[in-house]
Amino acid sequence: MKQALFEAQHEALWQRVATLLADKQPSNETQLPALYRQLCQSMALARQRGYSPLLTEHLHGLVLAMHRKLYGTPLERPMTLRRWLGVEFPRRVRQEWRLLLLVCLAFWGVAAAVGLLVWFQPHWAYSWMDWQELTRYESMYSPSKEHIGRDGSDDDVMMFGFYIWNNVSICFRTFAGGLFGGIPALFSLVFNGMHFGVIAAWLSRDPAVAEVFWSFVITHASFEITGLLLSGVAGLRLGLTLLRPGRLSRRHALISASRHIFPVLVGAALLTVLAAFFEGFWSASSLIPPMTKFIVGGACWAMVIGFFVFAGRGQHAA
Repeated sequence: MKQALFEAQHEALWQRVATLLADKQPSNETQLPALYRQLCQSMALARQRGYSPLLTEHLHGLVLAMHRKLYGTPLERPMTLRRWLGVEFPRRVRQEWRLLLLVCLAFWGVAAAVGLLVWFQPHWAYSWMDWQELTRYESMYSPSKEHIGRDGSDDDVMMFGFYIWNNVSICFRTFAGGLFGGIPALFSLVFNGMHFGVIAAWLSRDPAVAEVFWSFVITHASFEITGLLLSGVAGLRLGLTLLRPGRLSRRHALISASRHIFPVLVGAALLTVLAAFFEGFWSASSLIPPMTKFIVGGACWAMVIGFFVFAGRGQHAA
């Protein structure tokens, strides 16, 4: 059934409900339960048939108002920060597991392939970077360096701001690239994976430098790389929606997909800011023993993976 015909058939019901809701003391409250059931049925049909988000949102608002009229309490409370972080965010990431797998292959797959190539054939590193840049990275992760991983200011607060700007800009470019069919987003992930693979393999040739490098990246990378991957997921979802809107118009499909993927994008931004904090005040410190960084970094990776695997499950998430 087309939406116009559906609206014509149910318009009288919706007008009647709106009139009763506007009347603070309806003349016949015995009608409310029956009207409420009919209203819920029409909303369910609208959602099932994929009608305009504007229509479904309007009906959803009528259902909430009618529920308050009947029971005196809202059917659902506004999403609190705790529920949003602990339930909606991980659930929606799991719902996009196919896109998550794709972006993981684009980043980690390329990083592993390029890293192995450079590890066994070091001269291949010069195919992606010049010798000055490789030398600069060796200097940044020298065991004698006081502030690890830096090639400029040694002020922690200033570097914290720089890391936020740098990390957020990379994630934003990856997300925005997804809107153009997803190809630019995948290219961004491949490029960053290639860069990471080359640097990791090149610096791992020297055991002393390797210990400094891996102890530096292991903690903040759990948040930074996860944020980058989720930015790619969010961008790809919107890009694929534009390519294949289904039964909705592209505008309405994009609005619906944006509401669905919004928690993932904001969660990615929060992870990126958290990564900048660790990178600025923890990872760069030479006073913290490498073994301590490895332990904390391993714990952070375990928490991140466990969060997205287990958080938001059960009756509380229903």
